[in-house]
Order: sequence, then C-alpha cells, then structure tokens
Amino acid sequence: METQSWRKEPRKNYSNDFKLRMVELASRPGACVAQIARENGVNDNVIFKWLRLWQDEGRISRRLPATVEASPSPMMLPVEVIPDPAPTGETNTAPDQFSTLNATSCCVVSV
Repeated sequence: METQSWRKEPRKNYSNDFKLRMVELASRPGACVAQIARENGVNDNVIFKWLRLWQDEGRISRRLPATVEASPSPMMLPVEVIPDPAPTGETNTAPDQFSTLNATSCCVVSV
C-alpha cells in the first residue's frame, strides 16, 4: 500500500551563501521582506526564520554552530551618571569636561 505525502514537491535546500544574502537584504533599513522573497522565489516566512536565527544565534542554519552564546542571566553594565551641563540653556561646558567619555562608552538614557 502506497502512502501519499501531503507535499507535492520535495523540500527545497538553499545554500548558506543564499541564506546569508537573503538575511543581508532583509536586514537593510526599509527592506520589504515580502518583495525580496517574491524576487528570489522564497516564502517570506522562511526569510523571517533565517533572520530570527541570525539575530538570536548568529547563524542561518541549525546545522551550523552558533556564533552567539546565550547568556544564562542578564548582565549588569557599569554606568556613570553625569549632570546636564547647562539646564538653563546656557552652554557652559568646558572642553575637558567629557574627556573620559568616548563613542564606545557613552550613551544617552532618557528617564
């Protein structure tokens, strides 16, 4: 007795280079995943799956090793709170006031 599969076609296998290219295209600001999927003959849900894998685990296939380690617990980062330089609108900052800060250690947090 022959069993019939619900699939009409065999499952497609995409190369890792192709997956990476789709993730790259879909990650661009303003990218339309549905349009990218149509242009490349891929279901948009598959691209979203690859995007999730890439963002969460740093890989595009479960067959590849993860490049991002999952943290077992949230990490605390050191923070230094500095007062606003001129709350009245005056520009009263000395050039050396922020000498210990740089682009990699500074962020703005609004409360």
